[in-house]
Amino acid sequence: MPRPGPAPSFPDEHLRVEGDRPALVIRRSARRRKTVSARWDGDRVLLQIPASMGTDRALRHAEELLPRLLRARARQGAGEGDPTSRRRSDGFLAERARRLARGLLGDRVRPVSIRWVTNQRTRWGSTTPARGSVRISHQLWEVPDYVLDYVIHHELCHLIEASHGPRFRRLEARYPHAETARAYLAGYAHGRGQDPEEPFEDSPEESSPSSPEDGSSESALSS
Repeated sequence: MPRPGPAPSFPDEHLRVEGDRPALVIRRSARRRKTVSARWDGDRVLLQIPASMGTDRALRHAEELLPRLLRARARQGAGEGDPTSRRRSDGFLAERARRLARGLLGDRVRPVSIRWVTNQRTRWGSTTPARGSVRISHQLWEVPDYVLDYVIHHELCHLIEASHGPRFRRLEARYPHAETARAYLAGYAHGRGQDPEEPFEDSPEESSPSSPEDGSSESALSS
């Protein structure tokens, strides 16, 4: 008796959700009959459904499951009430980003995701405007709040203006402690054995954004 062939595969369906909700990826499986599951896949929500299920029905399931995922991530990001863990959580960054965007940019920008990363050793932060994502270096865990807010604001401005041209500088100047924060970061860079002026100059990568694998442009604030 011949063995059954491999189950057919289906391409993932990528949906960009409006507002501050995470992007959604729908993955169909011929092996699933009735069950629907959802989990975090980085900054996206991966919804796994039977192959026969239509997109509209899948979205209804996503509406039911998403609040649970968001609550679980918020509990995880809260750091169980410990102030140090709380500051190092992605939820902490998201709260500050919302406040800064509302107060300084007129709610013109809202990142799809903002999180700490440990693989940025030559940047304070980076932004991928096409995806609405912001990354902040873990090297800023211990800096004063006004310095962290400056870096977050800098990256939020890149969601509006990718280059470091005059329009970007006008947006950046809305942060009231920009000069003081830049001076602090210059001293911080010097203490780490780096050129204190380098982090604030427009490098080729910053003025001509690089192209990551997904083809989106990325702007960065170097350290």
